[in-house]
Amino acid sequence: MKRFLYISMVFLITLSFTAGCANMPLTGGSKKKKAKVSERTLYSQVPESMRADVKEAEFDLQEAKRNLKVAKEKVKIGKLKKELGSLQKDGADFELKAAEKNVEEKELAVEVAKLEAIDNANLGDKIDNIKKIAKVKSKKLGAEADAVEAKADYVTTNIEAKKLKKKIEKMDAKIQQ
Repeated sequence: MKRFLYISMVFLITLSFTAGCANMPLTGGSKKKKAKVSERTLYSQVPESMRADVKEAEFDLQEAKRNLKVAKEKVKIGKLKKELGSLQKDGADFELKAAEKNVEEKELAVEVAKLEAIDNANLGDKIDNIKKIAKVKSKKLGAEADAVEAKADYVTTNIEAKKLKKKIEKMDAKIQQ
């Protein structure tokens, strides 16, 4: 019997807590709206002479927002400058490759000239001379093609870098204003 009374008592207490909470709204949305409306209404009643601190705080807020916007733009510019540095490095690598291929081409041109001179002087085996000349000329053409390709990569990379540099300059000018 005691057990039944104990369980009944716990059930009634739980029921009373649940019933008490049912009348309360689940979200505080209506209270917030009322608070905002009443805050605006109350603030509109504050005399103009007492609003100086609020206006100063609002000005400081606007200044902070402008500073945040400038900082974000500076981050963007920093990323673009990093990309520009990468492009400039790639351009230098392409220029180096083109120069190396140009040297290789000139070395092969010297070798071709030597082999042709040997052939024209009727020195060595004529068939071997012709094969050697053809092989070296083929290498020379390959080096020349590689040099042209590297030069094209260098030029296009420089164009991209110039475009990016102009974009960075525009963004810098915008921030300075």
